[in-house]
Amino acid sequence: MPASSPPSARGRARLLARPGRTGSGTAPALVCPLVLAQAAEIEALPAGQFLTDATKLANGLRALHGAFGNDVIVTAAADDLAACSLAAAAAGAAGAGTAAGHPRVAAAVEATRRLAVTAEDAALAAAVCGPARLAVQLGRSPDDQATLEECGAVLLALAKAFLEAGANLLLLVEDEPVPAAAASGWRSAVTPLVNMARFRQAAAAVVLADPADAALAPRGAVVCLPPEVAAPGQGIALSPDPAAWPASALRPAGVPLVTSLGPVQGGFAECRAAVGMLTAAVAGV
Repeated sequence: MPASSPPSARGRARLLARPGRTGSGTAPALVCPLVLAQAAEIEALPAGQFLTDATKLANGLRALHGAFGNDVIVTAAADDLAACSLAAAAAGAAGAGTAAGHPRVAAAVEATRRLAVTAEDAALAAAVCGPARLAVQLGRSPDDQATLEECGAVLLALAKAFLEAGANLLLLVEDEPVPAAAASGWRSAVTPLVNMARFRQAAAAVVLADPADAALAPRGAVVCLPPEVAAPGQGIALSPDPAAWPASALRPAGVPLVTSLGPVQGGFAECRAAVGMLTAAVAGV
C-alpha cells in the first residue's frame, strides 16, 4: 500500500490541539516565525496603511506565505495590537467591546476570516503579547493583580475574535521574564485564553523568554523556549533577529513548533532567506 501523505499544516495544528499531543508524534514541526510586516513590501505600502486594509493585508500575507514557503500565515504578530484594542475601547471607538474597535484589529480579524477560506494549505496563527508584556506596554506594573486581570480580559476578547475568524493557532508571547510576584495572577490571566483556544479546537502556545516561567504555563499549551534551554518535546522560541537564528540548535526531531519571541525584524529579502533556512532545517530531519 502507498504511504499516506503527511498531514497539512492545518492538520498538524489540529493535532497540537488534542490532549496529550503537544510533544509527541512524528509530524514535522510547524514553522511559525512571526513574520507579518514584511508583507507590506509586497504590496508597496507603508506599514500603517497596509495593516489597516483587510484586502491588502490578506493578499500580502498570502503572497508572503508563497514566497517564504513556511507552514503558517501569521495575521497578528505579538506587537502592540492588544494595546491598540484597549486604547480604542477607552476612546469609545465604534465597535469597542467587540475587540475590533481599532482599524488594525478589524483588518487583522477580517484578513484571518478571508484566509481561512482562501489559503487552505496554510495554518493561520494569531500571536498576541502576554498579559505581563501588555501591562508594560500600557505603562503599568505587571505585578499588579488588577492590571493583569484587565490585560487578561482584553487578550481574551482579542483571542476570541481571531479564533472565531478561523485561526488554528493562538500564541501568547512574553519576551521578558514574568515577575515572580505576578506568577499567580499571570497564570490566572492566561489560562482562559488557552482553554478558549482548545474549546475552539485550535492549538495554544505560550512563548517564553525565561525557562523558569515554563512551570506557569497552563495545561494543554505548547511551551516554547529559547533553543539553548528547550527540553525535548517543547517548542522553540527564536530571537526576533533572524541573524541570530541557530539552525544547528533547533533539534527539530522532537519540536512541535518553531516561532519567535516577537515580530521578526528585518526586510523582506533578509527574512525570506532566514525563513527558508529554518524551513529547510526542519524538513531535513
